[in-house]
Amino acid sequence: MINKNLRDILQTGQFYVVEARDKFGINVKAIKHEVATDTCFEKADLLGWDFERIVKAVFFHKKDISYGLIFPELGERDFPSHITKEIISEVFNITKTQAKKFKNSYCPNGMEYGTCTPFILEDSFEKGLERIFIYDYPELNNKLVDISIGGEGEEAHKISLHLKYEDIYKILKYQFGDRIEKFNNI
Repeated sequence: MINKNLRDILQTGQFYVVEARDKFGINVKAIKHEVATDTCFEKADLLGWDFERIVKAVFFHKKDISYGLIFPELGERDFPSHITKEIISEVFNITKTQAKKFKNSYCPNGMEYGTCTPFILEDSFEKGLERIFIYDYPELNNKLVDISIGGEGEEAHKISLHLKYEDIYKILKYQFGDRIEKFNNI
């Protein structure tokens, strides 16, 4: 792992991360791994960490409205996607069958599958994203977690940020206010 300067790896629309870091005294480290990863499980194996310390950013849409879900990897290696349906069911108070109608086939600007990040570009809400929900998981709040930082191409699959789980919410709430909500019903 190579520690990189945060501003050097952020996209222009993500500089709010630096502003929030400075305002709140948040410790955020930019890391470049030697190997590209696409999944939380690959990243956990690379780091030698528990799966739950790798945070997912899943973006999905139903009709013309898009949403983001931010949560630790709580799935099982052989069946990781079931937890997403449970989360959608709880967040929107719908059945798991209804939750299956939500399509996980959306990546906001500045990212691709395998690099999806909680730290969306500043104009993402202007381009169809309605809201981001963050799983309130107190047992992880003060632990260091790994998140992807977005971007495209193989090099983007090697870059991560390490910060406390609770700081993801602080940074997003600082920048986007009421469009960021916590949930904890799973």
